[in-house]
Amino acid sequence: MPAPSRPTNLHQLRESGWVSKTVKQEIHDNFLRMLASREELFPGIVGYEDTVLPEINIALLAGHDMLFLGEKGQAKSRLMRGLVRFLDEVIPFIDIKDAPFHDDPYRPISRICREFVAEHIEEEVPIGWWRREDRYAERLSPGTKFADIIGEIDPAKLAGGVSMSAEEALHFGLIPRMHRGIFAMNELP
Repeated sequence: MPAPSRPTNLHQLRESGWVSKTVKQEIHDNFLRMLASREELFPGIVGYEDTVLPEINIALLAGHDMLFLGEKGQAKSRLMRGLVRFLDEVIPFIDIKDAPFHDDPYRPISRICREFVAEHIEEEVPIGWWRREDRYAERLSPGTKFADIIGEIDPAKLAGGVSMSAEEALHFGLIPRMHRGIFAMNELP
């Protein structure tokens, strides 16, 4: 059976009834659905059923950010990476050239996407679909620079005449680029 067609523009997306959610709400809703259907929540994780996993379950239900601490080999990375399974299979984003990240079609935060939506009718605003597997980024802490994580001013853009105060002067790091996704910092000393 062929996959159902997804909306390709903002008008179709509104007509489909799709509702925008925060990442935490999305994780919460999917976690509850999986819990109710008795799906295995953390496949491949053995030995933490009475200790770590109940704490993670509570954190997911409460919408908390999480910090995994422990000795080497205790499945911290595997648990972090496994959180992706609680995201929706795909989410829509404004699919235009030079968009710095996967902006929410209903609430874009980048200037380029806000202006594009304001200047075009909904049928002209293209929608792409971001897969859950692509919504996770991880960085190993040793050797990581601040600019890798947050971003920095791009000297080439300044030389090209872009004002230092303009959003376009920035090269966004992993955290801004993972807007609407999960970011993990691993191997903190």
